[in-house]
Amino acid sequence: MSESSQSSDARRFSDVLEQLAGGAEPRLTLRELVAAFGERGFGALILVLSLLALLPWPPGGKAVFGLPIILLSIELALQRDEVWLPRWILRASVSRSAFGRGIRRIMRPVRFVENLTRPRLLFMTGEVADVFTGVVCVLLAMMMALPIPFGDMLPGVALALFALGMMQRDGVAVLLGVVGACLCGLYLFLIWTTVVEVGGRVWQWITGLF
Repeated sequence: MSESSQSSDARRFSDVLEQLAGGAEPRLTLRELVAAFGERGFGALILVLSLLALLPWPPGGKAVFGLPIILLSIELALQRDEVWLPRWILRASVSRSAFGRGIRRIMRPVRFVENLTRPRLLFMTGEVADVFTGVVCVLLAMMMALPIPFGDMLPGVALALFALGMMQRDGVAVLLGVVGACLCGLYLFLIWTTVVEVGGRVWQWITGLF
């Protein structure tokens, strides 16, 4: 492990976020995020991307975060040791000033949660658990792209819990992520049944006109 990787791993997650917000370049690239978190890898990157996805962005802006989360989750499920992303995705960027404003808004709760987490229920963060977590995170990231009310917020919170659990080796956070994923599935089911019911009634109304 290089000296830079060791220093990156030694810093708290919140400290790395603040350093990224204070960078010199006007835009923050995904390549810079990957380099900043070093060997923390999947958990840290999915966490920061999930937190960014929870912030308000222009239409289509959340897609910048959804696709990398899906790729990272697939790699996690496939038991890859190191993060790999295509070069064109690594070039994706957001405004550093907007990133900094968003980070300042969430820094207090991030530090609070950071202090609560610790290694526990380690069987929930092992290799077998990572396969399950990766598959669920893929589904949650896909749900984020659906045009439904709160369709990005609910899976974003669940993704953040899974990622926090992976990064801190906290099985309780992973369990909370499972609960969040179940709530997302229930919410999606309710939305689907509502759409089907409304669509059926509209169809009956249209066919009744003829």
